[in-house]
Amino acid sequence: MSFSVDQLAEQVGTSVENLEFLSEHLPAGEGLLYVQRRHRKKHGGIREVFEPKPPFNAVSKNLHRSFTSQFSYEAPDHVHGFVRGRSTISNASQHLAKKCVLRMDLEDFFPSIGAATIRASLREQGFDEKAAELAVSLVTIGGKLPIGLSTSPLLSNLAFLDTDRSLAAYARSEGLSFTRYVDDLTFSGDVTDRHSTDIARILDDAGWSVNTRKTAFMRRGGPQYVTGLYVGESDGPHIPRALKRKMRWILHVISKFGYEAYMTDFGGENEGMYRCRLLGWACYIAAVERDVGFSLLREFDRLVPEGSDEELHGYDEDLYDLL
Repeated sequence: MSFSVDQLAEQVGTSVENLEFLSEHLPAGEGLLYVQRRHRKKHGGIREVFEPKPPFNAVSKNLHRSFTSQFSYEAPDHVHGFVRGRSTISNASQHLAKKCVLRMDLEDFFPSIGAATIRASLREQGFDEKAAELAVSLVTIGGKLPIGLSTSPLLSNLAFLDTDRSLAAYARSEGLSFTRYVDDLTFSGDVTDRHSTDIARILDDAGWSVNTRKTAFMRRGGPQYVTGLYVGESDGPHIPRALKRKMRWILHVISKFGYEAYMTDFGGENEGMYRCRLLGWACYIAAVERDVGFSLLREFDRLVPEGSDEELHGYDEDLYDLL
């Protein structure tokens, strides 16, 4: 049985007329329906992030709930991004103490997923033609899947599903471990240049582009990092030493001069290192390395005052880039 426009509106909690009004005004809705922010990537280029405003924000979240309940999608075992119960930690844990780790990155992953791909995915999930067309107009901006909407993560995983299966089958046939965290592909084991060439061909045939600047072979005995975590030891992933040193330095400065002095005189405010962000980093460190992280948490809670409520736009993205 196909999924209709009326059913879509009912699940979103509004009328068909309201959804059609939003879809008509979304292409020129910057400032009214969403805010577009541009962030400079660590390795060059610009990342565009869209922040939906009311009422579009509520519609986007309800669309995501509707998709989650309607879709038959089940994330493959190797997919760790945007999957409940999985994380950068579970992703990195699949590549511990391997002979070689190959990291490959997809070029402009979200924006490379166009309206036609989303429309085909929705049709495969049982949406009738009109419902699929309306939904596509609400989940794409400028004909592309945007970073920042609640619907984009699930739709990106759905769009990549066939390629996920092809890459997983190839990895199994070659005796390699394989994981994907959003656009970050990792293969480990006895990896060679031939594998890199084969994987790039599979991706190219499926219509995806590899960011060759970020392709890296990491061999045993040298630095091996997967989604920002060191995987060179068999006992589990580890936080990079540079990040631990930075956090300890911040604590030292705060303990000696105070939080306000750190913010104004030692660059904390310029880096946006507010209390919420510091505690968020400490929590993440604790999730990876319990003893180190909990020690940091106790010290930050003791030394850093409560009450900082500044907006932290791009916090998750910033932490991921830092790692």
